[in-house]
Amino acid sequence: MSAPSTQGPHPLAAGLIERYRAAGWDAPVLEVAAGPGRNTRAFAAAGVPVVATRDDEPYTQLPGDHDAYAAGFSSHGYLHGSTAKVRAGFAELRRVLRPGAPVYITLGSIHDERFGFGEALDEWTFAPGDGPEMGIPHGFFDRDTIVELLRGFTIESLEEVDATNIAGEWAHEPGADPEPIRHWFVIATRD
Repeated sequence: MSAPSTQGPHPLAAGLIERYRAAGWDAPVLEVAAGPGRNTRAFAAAGVPVVATRDDEPYTQLPGDHDAYAAGFSSHGYLHGSTAKVRAGFAELRRVLRPGAPVYITLGSIHDERFGFGEALDEWTFAPGDGPEMGIPHGFFDRDTIVELLRGFTIESLEEVDATNIAGEWAHEPGADPEPIRHWFVIATRD
């Protein structure tokens, strides 16, 4: 995990906490790619049991048995990887979630200024050629592709958002003006 963040939870994490508490679930939330832990701490502070994976753990091999988790969350894990890897990651997420379990996730948008820059790995994935994320694949999707990627889930909400000041302090160079970031905020339930 990186240095702790001073930011509060991601808006999607706050929404999931509210839903979890209202539903009275008993199984934990799976947080994929917990980053500096700002959301993990928010889940724990709210009394929501959480199993968090590190950023360097593959989201195509998640911990847990079939139907182990009440919900899934990721504010940045699925932003990284080729289209095929993201698709495989969602299939793996579906495996470990209970039927009807919600997922709250972010995905990159084709309207993000970084779309199309770097080495093209597929139609939707680019790896920057320089900077702090040099060589790290970033996926950027349109609405139709997200619907296709989330087969096995029913989409409740799919909203494109300016996430420049939401993404997290870790997403920006210290002291620099942040680059505009466009994300999809996705809420879906496992079929």
